Amino acid sequence: MTLKIPYLDYPEAFTSAECDAILALAGNDVLTSATVWSGTHDHVDPQLRQVERCHWHRDGREWIFDRLDALFADAAARLDIVVDSIFEEIQFLRYGVGAHFQQWHSDAGTDRHETRRISASVELSEAADHMGGVLEIVPVMGMPRTLPRGGA
Repeated sequence: MTLKIPYLDYPEAFTSAECDAILALAGNDVLTSATVWSGTHDHVDPQLRQVERCHWHRDGREWIFDRLDALFADAAARLDIVVDSIFEEIQFLRYGVGAHFQQWHSDAGTDRHETRRISASVELSEAADHMGGVLEIVPVMGMPRTLPRGGA
């Protein structure tokens, strides 16, 4: 039996200028070590996940949330599901040299975010600016995805 997980590509979700603006916003924030979810609580575990992050509220960054809301609404229509506007903070991640997330994980369904129906990753860098950074969806399907800058 082949597992079928739907995913959609939006290669031009954000323009290069918008990616620059998002990166500039992140430059004003304090980034801390990202956590992993143990099933009961968040904790820092650099063996599993080594990346810096901050969380953004809709206030002051409405244009980013509005763009993602529109992408999610389009995806929901194409997948024949219903979604609300983004109800949680956006997580901004910065992967430095040697950074990683070593554990397969779910962005929805089996963890504490059971109300999340759609998740997105947006590539803010040019592929030539880094090595690695391939997003893999469902390991048994072997679906590495290289996103262009601005792609979701």
